[in-house]
Amino acid sequence: MIKLEIKKIKGNKYVYIKDKVKVNDKILAISFYIGRLEKTTIENFLKKLSEYQQIKLKKFTDHWMKKRRTFLEDEKAANIELLHYTYKIFKEYYPDELKRYETAIFARYVQGTTAIEGNTITLRQAEELLEHGITPAGKSLREVYEIVNFRELRSYLDAYKGDITERFIKKVHEIIMRNLLDSAGEYRRIQVLIEKADHEPPPAFEVPDLMKELVVWYRQNRKKAHPFELAVLLHTKFVTIHPFVDGNGRVARALMNFVLERNGYPTLYLGLEERERYLDAVAEGDKGNYKPIIDLMYDVYLNQHKPILDEIYDKIVKGEIRAFSEIDELIRQFSNIKIRL
Repeated sequence: MIKLEIKKIKGNKYVYIKDKVKVNDKILAISFYIGRLEKTTIENFLKKLSEYQQIKLKKFTDHWMKKRRTFLEDEKAANIELLHYTYKIFKEYYPDELKRYETAIFARYVQGTTAIEGNTITLRQAEELLEHGITPAGKSLREVYEIVNFRELRSYLDAYKGDITERFIKKVHEIIMRNLLDSAGEYRRIQVLIEKADHEPPPAFEVPDLMKELVVWYRQNRKKAHPFELAVLLHTKFVTIHPFVDGNGRVARALMNFVLERNGYPTLYLGLEERERYLDAVAEGDKGNYKPIIDLMYDVYLNQHKPILDEIYDKIVKGEIRAFSEIDELIRQFSNIKIRL
């Protein structure tokens, strides 16, 4: 809990802010010096609060910037972490607005991830179907199931407390492909092809061992690697294996967002407009070249979330933080101390 602390040193009183930043399962302590109590005015205090927000941001981002990265450059990682931190602020201080934002993002994600695979339901129709159960006219039953299955997946993921396992992956596939594929939730037993790929996926008999290796790779890297890079690489490695007869792309993108959400990042959605570049990048990933898919996902990610999160960040750096109850309490405490002084 954020609070003011007055320290007496050689007869003088000095003001500090004591706070903590939660980073997943870690708590990082912050001690920020404001100034000598007698000489610090309310105006100075407000300016220092703005500086303090910058220090708090740096404390948060430094932790994530230390995570291992192979394809994500420093500048891009820093931009993602700025988005990450601001999303955290959004979640803490504007929960109602965040809920509406996430509902809109979810509809875009579902419509986009199915449109890439050929679904013709529009964003507006997807919103009405997901939120109100209104079935769009002129659409096939298959297209409707492709959308509503993600509503079931959302409920499942909200209740799921575990991590990524083969059983979890099969369950995600079973839900996504429910009423669409007889072998939903089962690894393929036949050879399949990947669109725009120069090579065939591995033979079906290799899939079980390759999936075990993928889960082991994930477990070995989940705490060491930067979450954004981990999420995109998991997605791409999964698509390369292509473990199911159908629905691999949708499952891969669901796994990517699962990793992002578990680490406190907003989700990422792809639209039909990114389809060609996305398929090209996935094809490069099939060859072991992951830079194109990392760059694509980065570009898409920032374009999706940066505008609204920039508004929140601007409020932080400009000192327009009166909506934050903790800051209001600090100002009240400091004002009372000055009055007593």
